[in-house]
Amino acid sequence: MTTLGILIASARPNRVGEHVARWVHETLAAQFPERMDIDLIDLRDVALPDYDETTSPKQGKPKVTEHGKSWAERIRALDALIIVTPQYNGAYPGSLKTAIDWLYAEWNRLPTLLVGYGWGAADEVLPMLESLMVRVGADVVGSLGLDFRQDLSVEGELFVTAEKAAALVDHLSVLEQRVLSPVG
Repeated sequence: MTTLGILIASARPNRVGEHVARWVHETLAAQFPERMDIDLIDLRDVALPDYDETTSPKQGKPKVTEHGKSWAERIRALDALIIVTPQYNGAYPGSLKTAIDWLYAEWNRLPTLLVGYGWGAADEVLPMLESLMVRVGADVVGSLGLDFRQDLSVEGELFVTAEKAAALVDHLSVLEQRVLSPVG
């Protein structure tokens, strides 16, 4: 069975990410019932420190810290990943950048879908995050931005447009195809 990670990037107490991740999970379960195991990855719980390994992730050497080993194993176990991120001050949260920077080979060719939310439908953060994920070798299959005015409230109430809901289903289908027929 395929293992898909849904990563909640925000670690803030009053975040909207949990609501968006639930919507993604429910859509995924309806689209692909019983075909995927879901690993809900909450960066608030993972709580990685600044990088403290003795070698660079690009060197490909085994991690020596327990948190480094655990994080690498968790991402390595995934067949695909959906990153749910807010747009904070025009960018992604520091917790997400830290989580990405901890690894290198684990991201390589990992089919990845980006789901952003915020004012302007996360139109600043999604290209920035896509560029970062491509740089570390992920296979970014697409992105979807939710807008605070059109798709959800700042408190997390979702009223996603039919167009965006259909786009998520389309992106999930592409993600599944990449898992079944990897690129490269």
